[in-house]
Amino acid sequence: MQKILLLPIGPALLLTCIPYMRFSGVYPIEEAHRAALIILGLVIGLFWITNKFFHQNNIPAMIIVILSAYGLKLFNGPIYPSILIISLFIFWILDRQIPFKKVVILSNILGIFLFPTFIYSVFKNVYAHDGVVKTSSDSLEQVSLQQKPSIIHIVLDGYGSSKVLKDLYGHDNQSFRNELTRRGFQIFPEVTAPFNQTLFTMASVTSGGYISLPDETDDPQNYRYRLGKTITNGPIHQILRSQGYNYTQTKSGYAYVDFDDAVELKPDQQWLTDLEVRLLRFRPDLIADRHNAQLKSALKAENIQNLTPPFYYYQHLLAPHPPFTISRDGTPIKTTAVYLSDGSHYIKGSKEKQTNYINGYREKALFVEQSLLKQLKSIPNDQPLIVLIHGDHGPGAHMHQESSSLSCIPERMTTFLAVYSNLETIKETFEKAQSKQFNIVNLYRYILSDISEQAFPALSNEAKYLKWSAPSQATEITPDMLNAGC
Repeated sequence: MQKILLLPIGPALLLTCIPYMRFSGVYPIEEAHRAALIILGLVIGLFWITNKFFHQNNIPAMIIVILSAYGLKLFNGPIYPSILIISLFIFWILDRQIPFKKVVILSNILGIFLFPTFIYSVFKNVYAHDGVVKTSSDSLEQVSLQQKPSIIHIVLDGYGSSKVLKDLYGHDNQSFRNELTRRGFQIFPEVTAPFNQTLFTMASVTSGGYISLPDETDDPQNYRYRLGKTITNGPIHQILRSQGYNYTQTKSGYAYVDFDDAVELKPDQQWLTDLEVRLLRFRPDLIADRHNAQLKSALKAENIQNLTPPFYYYQHLLAPHPPFTISRDGTPIKTTAVYLSDGSHYIKGSKEKQTNYINGYREKALFVEQSLLKQLKSIPNDQPLIVLIHGDHGPGAHMHQESSSLSCIPERMTTFLAVYSNLETIKETFEKAQSKQFNIVNLYRYILSDISEQAFPALSNEAKYLKWSAPSQATEITPDMLNAGC
């Protein structure tokens, strides 16, 4: 029996030995370490209890199958829980039909199949990622900064243009814009997102150039992992880190955009990790509570107080983006749609779900607008400062993830931008840029041109609509498409 017990520990320990990477391209690796150790402890505890009270000797033989199936589930999706359940059922049947030694043989045969597949998944999803994604246009270069203003960068994920919000969502954000203007923000009337997906847009913003699309042979999941690395370690961050900027971020709930080397402001009393919450799919209330807590924590006024200049503060809010779990006054909304699914992944052809999307989006937009205005009262005024508030793309109630022709292009491809600075040169630069269609890919090109000796001319306005399942396939968005009705 001891020889058998040595087998199942391998998969779990392998999970705990993956250094300095993100698990499955998303979760911090320490969360995978913890999940692996917890499941190992639970299985060993199950063995001890059943062996002691029921004297069943088939438990050790099935542990390797369970752990391998568990590891594959973490990497490859929901098919593997069914393998686990079927394996348990088969072992239960066989225990009553054939001797224990033959059960061990069968378990090891299953292990021979599952364990190499598990190892392949580890290398494919953890070790196979390599560096940042290059741009298809000019990107930012290393420069020496003449001024080092602190930067507050706030992303409102899925926040659309004022026209879209009013026409399609019945949400008038005029009071929000008026208050920002009163506080010295410059509101841009026409703003374009370079892509219809978060990772491609934000990788472009932090590169200062339109990000290259994957080849048809590239695995989309691996490419998205690289885009996440580009967002957190792209040219703009290489420049700012080299100039001594201090990095702070809030917990986003979308780990692709979380920095590995920044002070992270997390909600208090979070007993479960994001990975563990996601694994507990039978408790959507836990996921909703986690999302709401992270959102409220990120919007605390004290987050932007007492930061050591020059600082870079990044706050990526999954709002008004799904899930729609919070009302305008901050109270929770009960829903089973607690995941980040957007557009057709959320709507699934249902008019009822589309209506729920619009209502939930409006509630969440009101909450984040009101909360953000309260937080911005704490902006420091005693140091050079730039504040960026923008969407990465628009909402998705009329957006099809696989087809631009089935989507409302203005809804998804136009967004919001507000800029504040107490540096006159920055204010003048962005004031000139307000008079034309502004693509957020140019944000840092304007900023670096002003605070360094090097000029980074603005790139022409471009936008592409990508298929979710095959982001190598892109549709060029023309000005006529941006101005079309829905």
